[in-house]
Amino acid sequence: MSKKVLLIAGALLAVGSVAAISAPHFRGGGHMRHGAQGSIFGERLKDMDTNKDGVITLDEFLARRDPTFARFDKNNDGVVDRDEFEAFAKESADYWVKRFIKRFDADRDGRISKEEFAKARRERFAMRDLDGDGRLGVDDLPPGPRERVRRWRGDRDKDAQDSKDGKEAGKDANEREGFSLKRLLGRMDRQFDRLDKNGDGFIDAKDLEPLAAERVASASKRFFRRFDADNDGKVTKEEFNRFAKDRFANLDVDGDGKITDADLPPMMRGRGLLK
Repeated sequence: MSKKVLLIAGALLAVGSVAAISAPHFRGGGHMRHGAQGSIFGERLKDMDTNKDGVITLDEFLARRDPTFARFDKNNDGVVDRDEFEAFAKESADYWVKRFIKRFDADRDGRISKEEFAKARRERFAMRDLDGDGRLGVDDLPPGPRERVRRWRGDRDKDAQDSKDGKEAGKDANEREGFSLKRLLGRMDRQFDRLDKNGDGFIDAKDLEPLAAERVASASKRFFRRFDADNDGKVTKEEFNRFAKDRFANLDVDGDGKITDADLPPMMRGRGLLK
């Protein structure tokens, strides 16, 4: 499948396979954005100022991470080992398996037939096919993704014009047709067959166990790769917070050890986010 079709399909067809379980990422860090995201981050900063003195200390900045670390550290010994993290990840995997079954299991018999799977996909497709032409194209995307795809397309068109044999131009013309319901259902058939591990024509929780186990293993690998600085198979609270400390230092523009209104971008100052 072409990159363009993948881009459109990815933006429009983010439907139900078991959600990826990943280590927590605390966004809003290394830089501050303007617009809607900037406002959200501004509110987060305001919430971090727990004593409402207009100053965010490092302790206040890190405090938001304490509940997450506590959920990982099941035995409260101050470190997260692999068994503890994988137990947490399995809870998340089991939850999302239940959500997957609940989403597609229309008759609530605990298993998903191919008809139920296809019906849900058709309904989702119809909801996103805004112009009702049977295809998901650029015009069906929200404004932001739509403009990004169009900019990407403009670059591709320019490359096609510069190509010697014109193959890229023909390829891009096919991509303009969008992602059809027929193609979606073909992909749906392949996905259903992959999930139906025992080949009985239904997907149940047992069929999803191998996928859930893969998600747990992947999440664990990513978590320890990211946070286990000394590679001892355990994550201390200091290791867990080290990237957050770097973000705090980046946000502390004047380097005085605290975040105040003076550290905010000019257009965010004086709005009562920090006194």
